[in-house]
Amino acid sequence: MKAKKTMPVDTEIENTTNEIKLTDIQQEAYEKADKELQEFNKEIETKKYLIDLTKDEGTILLNFIVNDANWKFTESLGINEVIKNLQETIKKSGSVLLTGTAIEAIYFYLSKVEGVGQKVNSSSIKTVDVYLKLLKALNITRNKVAVDVEKQKQLEYISVCRAEGVEPSI
Repeated sequence: MKAKKTMPVDTEIENTTNEIKLTDIQQEAYEKADKELQEFNKEIETKKYLIDLTKDEGTILLNFIVNDANWKFTESLGINEVIKNLQETIKKSGSVLLTGTAIEAIYFYLSKVEGVGQKVNSSSIKTVDVYLKLLKALNITRNKVAVDVEKQKQLEYISVCRAEGVEPSI
């Protein structure tokens, strides 16, 4: 969003156009807030989060996505992307290092797993203990992603307030 020093505002009462006039200080504040938002958006677009799993557990997770993840219709879009990301990161370092979007997709597919007793209806995961280890590691990492998402929302709020010439209430 680009702020202008003057912005038209339609009012229903008079059906005329008024303008919000931003002072030079307000304009500078907006430009600074917008720049910070754009930089943060670029950062989290490519940011990868480490999931606390061993190489073997990462391989189990990959095999689950490849062989057992249930999906319908457009949910299939996430499968291929997650598989590519998992294969790449496990092959390179043995660690599981993924984007926030990939983490959310994996969590979604894991949330659909069912089982009976100690057995999980997945040829890759097999036991509830392994399933819980994967789920716990993903949840911890999802909390880190959520912190970044919340920061992004806050930066968006500040930028919009500044564009309107309003002091954000944080």
